[in-house]
Amino acid sequence: MTDSPASSDSEQNSANDEDLQGGWFSHVRMVSILTFLSRMLGLVRDVGMAALFGNGPLLDAFTLAFRLPNMSRRLLGEGALTTAFLPAYVKELKQDPLRANRLASAVLFILLLILSFVVLVGELGLYGLASSHVLGTSSQLILSMTAWLLPYVVLICLSAQLTAILHSLGHFAVPALVPVLLNVVWIFALWVIVPGATGQETQIAIIISAILLGGVGQLILPWWVLHRKGFRIQTKCTDQIPQAVRVFRSMLPIVIGLSVTQLNALCDGALAWWYARPEQGEWIASGTASALYYGQRLYQFPLGVFGIALGTVLFARLAHHVEAGNRKQISQDVAEGLRLMLTIGCPASVGLILLATPLADCLLRHGQFDAHDAQQTAATIAAYGTAIWAFLGISLTQRVYYALGDAQTPVRIGLICVAMNLALNFLFMNFLGGVGLAYATALSAGCQFLGLIYFLRAKIELHFTTETRSFFGKVLLSTLLMAAGCWGLVQWFGVEPVGWMRMLRLVVPLVFSVFIYWGLLRIFRIRELDYILGIQKTLEITPKPLENDEHLR
Repeated sequence: MTDSPASSDSEQNSANDEDLQGGWFSHVRMVSILTFLSRMLGLVRDVGMAALFGNGPLLDAFTLAFRLPNMSRRLLGEGALTTAFLPAYVKELKQDPLRANRLASAVLFILLLILSFVVLVGELGLYGLASSHVLGTSSQLILSMTAWLLPYVVLICLSAQLTAILHSLGHFAVPALVPVLLNVVWIFALWVIVPGATGQETQIAIIISAILLGGVGQLILPWWVLHRKGFRIQTKCTDQIPQAVRVFRSMLPIVIGLSVTQLNALCDGALAWWYARPEQGEWIASGTASALYYGQRLYQFPLGVFGIALGTVLFARLAHHVEAGNRKQISQDVAEGLRLMLTIGCPASVGLILLATPLADCLLRHGQFDAHDAQQTAATIAAYGTAIWAFLGISLTQRVYYALGDAQTPVRIGLICVAMNLALNFLFMNFLGGVGLAYATALSAGCQFLGLIYFLRAKIELHFTTETRSFFGKVLLSTLLMAAGCWGLVQWFGVEPVGWMRMLRLVVPLVFSVFIYWGLLRIFRIRELDYILGIQKTLEITPKPLENDEHLR
């Protein structure tokens, strides 16, 4: 470890800034493509897990145990630490690259200490719960799985910090490839090593080992890329410790704000697992936790492919524009983001609802995952699908708040929605069973997004003009016409297709819907989808400039 600065000098910083301000959506497309690759591999992984273990107590326990490290990945890899760190690092990078490296090094050291302490306390707590049997004998397996998976938190969170540095330098490809590594290792273990093992608990142990090995690869890749670009850990970074501490302090409210969706999902899974236990009288059907997990994985497909990519790149762009005080450009950034979000979110929600059963049948109904499991999962896919537009909107608008320096408003709105989700969980469970947990989360997400938009109007100038209402009406009409055609095709294939007809019942309506929606948008002269696909290079959005600087202070 040396004290040499990163190779990014002031000219490189200027080039990065121009790149972000110019063809910024090319970054979104590139991240979306790589994220799509990761999600497709994740889908292959999930299909293998479902076929091998089926919906039941074992997979319920694993999916819940994996939520904790996975939640830390999403908060830090796709959210809180990046959001808190990036503006401070960008500011230092423009003034002094060496000082920026010292700040990054200080943050890494503090993060390592915090994570090590948290994992140690967690391991001791899990050991105490397992030894006391306070949760019952059926809880021993999930406690053991969680204990083995906890070290993954250290690996993925350190990796997230390294990718945040790459984001600030305008490099988005390698961070988007990081999740691919985990899926590749997981799939290799699942399809090559696991079949030779006997006993499902042994097979699960192999999967957990593969996750930890994948985590090591996820840490090495961004580190290697940064090292090639000249980044070095600065051992003499004590002067930046106070600044690093401020980053972590500012991170806390961001963690709370960004964790709302993850907390709701964790709450859903925990309640489903708890009330399906024999000690609770199996009030909810066994397999509900797994069904919720797969439902979340599928609704997160469009969120991950487009929403996270848009939010990640938009936040980096906003951070530069806020630092430069470019008020007009900030307003335009948000306007573009919201229009793109609606263009994708509306048809994605309707499509996932209509294709929930074909998705579950085609992708998951194999091996131990039978027709009942597929039907159970399809119900949760449709329930979560009702709110894809809201999940996309939350991912976007939260980052707007953070770029503008307001972490408190998302926290207040988020905490209200967590309480709302918890209350709705118990209410909906009584009437709808396990799927009620998914509907509760969807309704809470819709309220959260609308609340974020309402209070954002006090921060920046959002123009809900006649043109905006016309845009929304055309997108909604295109979505409804697309939905009618999609529904008709699904019905034409029948209720219980067999063999290749299962795949055709999914693929044909999906492809038809995409082309019909695209064609309708072009008829209505809505060019946002062309922009997303790279057919059109710019969007004609010119919001009025803000009248004063108060919104940015």
